[in-house]
Amino acid sequence: MKFRLTLASLLLALPAVALRGQDEPTEVDPAVAYRAAAESIDADLAEELAKLAVLRERIASEKPAAAKATSDVADELRDKRHLAEIARQKSDTLEHELATVDQRIRLWRDEGKYIDSLLIDFRKQYESQAGAAGYQELSAMSATPLKLAAQRLSELASIQLQGGRVVSGQAVDDAGQAINGIFVEVGPLSWFAAEKDSLAGLVTEGRDLRPQVIARTGNADELRALAAGAEVSPVFDPTLGAALALSEADTGFIDHIRQGGLWIYPILLLAVIAIVAAVMKWLQISRIRDVSPMVVRRVIDAVNAGDSIGAEAAVSELNHPAAKLLRRGIAVADQSREFVEESLYEEYVAAQPPLQRGLPLIAIASATAPLLGLLGTVTGMIATFQRIRIFGTSDTNVIAGGISEALVTTECGLAVAIPAVIIHALLSRRVQGIRSAMEMTSLAFVNGLAKPGDVKTDKPSMKKEVEAS
Repeated sequence: MKFRLTLASLLLALPAVALRGQDEPTEVDPAVAYRAAAESIDADLAEELAKLAVLRERIASEKPAAAKATSDVADELRDKRHLAEIARQKSDTLEHELATVDQRIRLWRDEGKYIDSLLIDFRKQYESQAGAAGYQELSAMSATPLKLAAQRLSELASIQLQGGRVVSGQAVDDAGQAINGIFVEVGPLSWFAAEKDSLAGLVTEGRDLRPQVIARTGNADELRALAAGAEVSPVFDPTLGAALALSEADTGFIDHIRQGGLWIYPILLLAVIAIVAAVMKWLQISRIRDVSPMVVRRVIDAVNAGDSIGAEAAVSELNHPAAKLLRRGIAVADQSREFVEESLYEEYVAAQPPLQRGLPLIAIASATAPLLGLLGTVTGMIATFQRIRIFGTSDTNVIAGGISEALVTTECGLAVAIPAVIIHALLSRRVQGIRSAMEMTSLAFVNGLAKPGDVKTDKPSMKKEVEAS
């Protein structure tokens, strides 16, 4: 760089030297000047080359240390990247293992619930076969090892197949007290006779799964004699408890409604709305009487005769929306036919909203109730399939709730919709009849009027009043 600056300075100085030589009388030899400039350039170049050599030696001496430091940093970065990759792989592996464990836990939980339902089915099946006495044996086996329990169950089953048997145990009376006695079983029938009491009768399964005696269904002496081997004729249930279970399964209206779940309440609300609207509408139209053609004829004759007071008296006999049309017709009878028709039509249109009031509510209830019932059916079946997925199909009691919700909502939806449709049709038919009577009355009044000029009236017409004013 310094060499370049010196050379540039020399080249710039040459014109000045030449000019200075022209002014001065002494002339400088150009060869000497160029030689001096070349020597100066060579000296500067040698100095710069020496500095460059020193700088290169310094760079060469520092380069190994810098290369080693760079290599160490690169190695450290590579090691850290490798460790980060290993950590990421371990994290992914742990997350996968955790998801697998969670899935296994859910599967084992579902299997446990399924096994529990199978055990409940087995217990119920065994109790139905072994009877109340078998329940006593089953309760006694609850603390025994599994192998001994299975062996004892097989023994009980073989004894049951051989015929009747007598087993000591406890049964619950109506007050909920456990009483010692004996169980006498013959085939699928079970009786209980207390040891020191007159309590005796057929045995059924109580709410706590303990044998419960049905009062007044047996005699203690007869059952003891039967246990001793004597021939007696004890009371027994030919349905084997099915009639009693059916009577217990019969629920009231409130319990039946509660089985419908959430969507039963909107259906009941629609039922209340439809009932209230139907009652109010029936009360409204029940006060309306049919229009008598004789009354309409008397009104027309009175109007044509100019007897407005008689016409009003005849109209007062009518209890029908058509009375308003006739009163309006009497008021404008002296006007043109077109004006009379328009006036009657205005009254006819004004009478429509009260006649139609309440019918849309009944129509909405009749259309919406079955849809809500269908929605309840869908939600109930979804709940049923979810329970089947968890518990399986072995335990019907688990899935009965969803099926009950599905069927009860459908039943209530149809129970609301069908009467609502019938009531809406009947009331609409009646309203349509009232509207037809109004139309026929207005037509009869217009057609029965005499020409405007022939109508006798005791008051001046509107046109005459305007001209007079």
